[in-house]
Amino acid sequence: MDYCTKRVLNDQASSRAHERGTLGSRYDAPKRVKTNGGEIKTEGLETKVLGSRQEKSTTDGLPAIYRYYEAPRKRVVGNPADDIPAFLRSELSLGGLADMLKHLWLAGAERPATPLHFHAAMGREIAIADRMDLHLLWADKGRLFVKPVPRFLLDLALCRSNLRCPDGCACCSPLADTCRGIARKVALGFLYTYACLVSSESDFHVANEKRLLPRNEDGTPIEWADWKTLARELLRMHERDPDVIHPRFLRAELRLSRVNMIHRFTRLPPFRPYLRGRHNYSSLFRDNLAWLAAAAVFVALVLTAMQVGLATERLQRNATFQQASYGFTVFAILGPICAFGLVALGALFNLANDLPPLIRGQRNRTSEDSATAHPRTAQPHRREIPW
Repeated sequence: MDYCTKRVLNDQASSRAHERGTLGSRYDAPKRVKTNGGEIKTEGLETKVLGSRQEKSTTDGLPAIYRYYEAPRKRVVGNPADDIPAFLRSELSLGGLADMLKHLWLAGAERPATPLHFHAAMGREIAIADRMDLHLLWADKGRLFVKPVPRFLLDLALCRSNLRCPDGCACCSPLADTCRGIARKVALGFLYTYACLVSSESDFHVANEKRLLPRNEDGTPIEWADWKTLARELLRMHERDPDVIHPRFLRAELRLSRVNMIHRFTRLPPFRPYLRGRHNYSSLFRDNLAWLAAAAVFVALVLTAMQVGLATERLQRNATFQQASYGFTVFAILGPICAFGLVALGALFNLANDLPPLIRGQRNRTSEDSATAHPRTAQPHRREIPW
């Protein structure tokens, strides 16, 4: 090897070393470290895509408030900065989908998420749903529920502080307060679906137009080059260790109607859908009466054909046709009545589910009004609102 060739190779090696030194771990692959117990764990993401370069954990990326259930059917709001681990458990919860994982094969195939531009080409409407359990569920009417990427998931300092298990955690008890393995897998799986959704520059423009990706502090979109680096890092992480993401996100798009069917027959109380598409009783009756009317037209055509057949001499002597005509006539009389009765029972079932919270809320308001009307029984130290 001559002197010129050696000089060129040395310059290239020095350039690569300088690039690694200046960019740090930004373009490095996820590292796998061995804990004291001998278990190998995968470290979190290293790519920074937002404009802020702060290394300390900050709460600026958290939402203003968040909603969680303090008790069954009792939803309250709280400040996410007061208890960040509790907020992350609520924000990264899969809800009822976690209990239906073994049945989700019926709702969707095991494949990566379809790019956003292809969803737009198929005419699907992207509906913003800021719930992790509704992410990538699509309805029969052409709506695709997509959860935007929250800013705090791209805050490396916050995720390192709150999505890493403490030392000595075996990650074998997901219900333990100290274990954060499930939340970390959900977060990485969610970001992995976005790496598949936003795979080209066209998808990147669609995502920014729909405000699915967070923006920098000055309001400008994140850079396409930074997003490519993050997407490739997520892909490498999944290829090296497929268990790093939650099994829910191995099946990207799930059909909502089939998820509702699974929920009706596998959860208690039975016959309750996972996501109720109707929010008033008029739409409930309108949608069900539409198919009842179509069924009535079909039954009328069959009865007319049978009536014509009975007028012929050949079918008048056919005992089988006579029996079939008798059975279908009874079905035509009782079928619509039973179908309408089922629709009415469904409406009563929904009403029975909606009434207890309304009655409980009315009782609470009545007690508050009585306390206001009788100041002696009211609480003496009530804090006044300053405005």
